[in-house]
Amino acid sequence: MDSFQLKIGERIGVFFYDDWRGSKAVIDEIEDISVNGTVTLKSGIRYNKLGQQVGALGEGTYLCTLEKAQEIINKSSLKTEKASERQKENQEDKSGDNLVEKKCDRISQNHHHAAKLAAQSAIKMLIQHGLFNSADANIDVLATKIEELILSDLEKLGKKNSHETR
Repeated sequence: MDSFQLKIGERIGVFFYDDWRGSKAVIDEIEDISVNGTVTLKSGIRYNKLGQQVGALGEGTYLCTLEKAQEIINKSSLKTEKASERQKENQEDKSGDNLVEKKCDRISQNHHHAAKLAAQSAIKMLIQHGLFNSADANIDVLATKIEELILSDLEKLGKKNSHETR
């Protein structure tokens, strides 16, 4: 950006960053332009004739067009709006009944999964030791009966534990 084309009192964009950290830019007003092209903004920050910050410690800022600064500001505000929406959704999810329902569903899914795995393991063990002949009997019926037995025991155990914690 050529600082000699700028005018005192004109609004200009100041670009900070647009990367993994997010996006940041501001709009400021030009207070002074020196003979050698150094631009001073109302905030007191100075920029050389190429638009780079003078005396920056660390990563400096740059002058940019108003359009670019406005685009980055809009992009940044859109990200913050999305983040606030996600935060509101998380707060709603953490509210009482919904959280209890989710925990109950998760526990129920875990019980069903555990019962299914236990039934499969029990049938494999019975076949391995020759106590069950898969050609003579229906494996699915036996697996279902074992799953039902385990699920009923898990439900009883869950109710017993919930009464003990109260």
